[in-house]
Amino acid sequence: MLLYLMQHGLALPKEAAPEEPLSPMGRELVTKAGQMARRLDIGFDAIACSPKLRARQTAEIMAKETGFPVEDIASTPLLKAMNPAVQTVEFLNGLNGAQSVLVAGHMPNLAKLATLIITGDDRPKIEIQNAGLLCIECSGHKFRNGTLKFSINSRHFALMR
Repeated sequence: MLLYLMQHGLALPKEAAPEEPLSPMGRELVTKAGQMARRLDIGFDAIACSPKLRARQTAEIMAKETGFPVEDIASTPLLKAMNPAVQTVEFLNGLNGAQSVLVAGHMPNLAKLATLIITGDDRPKIEIQNAGLLCIECSGHKFRNGTLKFSINSRHFALMR
């Protein structure tokens, strides 16, 4: 199973827009991440996101860019920033049969999740930038059995032509 973790794109500040949607730059970077995923032939069996608007928008852009049905995106509060990573793993275990899963969420939850799956410890040791994409290979969503395959961030988008 390949688990792709993505922090939402850059958002507008709460003072400018209370729901904190993606900023124009945030939309652009997530779109580039989706285009890069498509060029790398990355597709998803499941996409899950936090119910926060910026995470939902990130998941929708990635779905459109990679050919995943937007209406099949699963939204759950278990992907919010402060949610315990163990609960997030339990949610992911419920995505039966998915072999390629994208999670669009927030820090520190994503960092804790990645660290927990790779090391068995949920103290964050991994950083995921806005619109960054991290890939972990694991057998199921268990602790301490994941292997970090790659990490892409906005600096890599400049390499696309």
